[in-house]
Amino acid sequence: MNNAGQGERSMTTKNTGVRGFLKRHWLLTLFVVAALAGGLWWVEKGRHGAKDTLPPIKADTRVLAEGIVFPVRYAQMVMPVDGTIGEILVAEGDRVKAGQPLIRLVREDYQSRVSSAGADLARAAAAVEQARVTLADAERELARQVRLERAGATSRQQLDQAQTAAERSRAVLSQAEADLRTQEGKLTEAESLRDKTELRAPMEGTVAYLDVKPGEHAASGTVLVRIADESAWEIRSDDLTELVVAKIGIGDPVVLTFDGIPGLEIPGRVKFIRPYGEKKRGDITYTVTIVPESWHERLRWNMTAQIAIIPVE
Repeated sequence: MNNAGQGERSMTTKNTGVRGFLKRHWLLTLFVVAALAGGLWWVEKGRHGAKDTLPPIKADTRVLAEGIVFPVRYAQMVMPVDGTIGEILVAEGDRVKAGQPLIRLVREDYQSRVSSAGADLARAAAAVEQARVTLADAERELARQVRLERAGATSRQQLDQAQTAAERSRAVLSQAEADLRTQEGKLTEAESLRDKTELRAPMEGTVAYLDVKPGEHAASGTVLVRIADESAWEIRSDDLTELVVAKIGIGDPVVLTFDGIPGLEIPGRVKFIRPYGEKKRGDITYTVTIVPESWHERLRWNMTAQIAIIPVE
């Protein structure tokens, strides 16, 4: 009982002390309460204010694609005839002029065809000359028989024979002349094939690709040399599907980046959009050409470019 009483007296004493403290320091107490309330109000206001002042998020309207670096002007050259590589007259990196010889095949087989065709042509020409001589003789004999027949100095049979001989000679000459034209065509073809054993540059530029060695077989239609005019470049992409290509137009600004040169960024513009779509990878895609506004010396033919087109609305 004494313990309980002591506890109540102790609690009463504490409450009395707190009330006394609050009475003595009421101004300080009021200030603390006001500060706490003001702080809570400021925090809550800051939360709402931050939400109210956040800028709106804009949708990314860029059209993204992947492209390949190309020279604006270039040539991919193939040997038009089969053969063995005899001479290589240039190396990769060489500057060449239009018409400059690049590669020659071994020409013996082709030259032998020319020689054979030339001999056949000579024989055909000789046959024509002989047929003309024979025809001239036959026509003179026919004319003589006509005169004799008018004078009654020859028989009708001899006149008919002379006429038949002249007609036969004309037919022989006609056939000989046809054979001559055929042999002339064969010689021209043989000479053309021989001339095609030499590959010449169709344009001025730099030899960017040369993948052949002397003694190797060169199949017709296989690309042996690529020449590039390095003064102007462009980016081509066939990545744009029909769903996005309609969003862009000629002249739209572009930002180009390159996998091979991190950090390099080049501005450009849409130069051309091919009107015809092709089915690739299950979609209808359109080829778009980008012209850069500047260039970098480390960029090369066939490098990969990342394209970000900004449609102008």
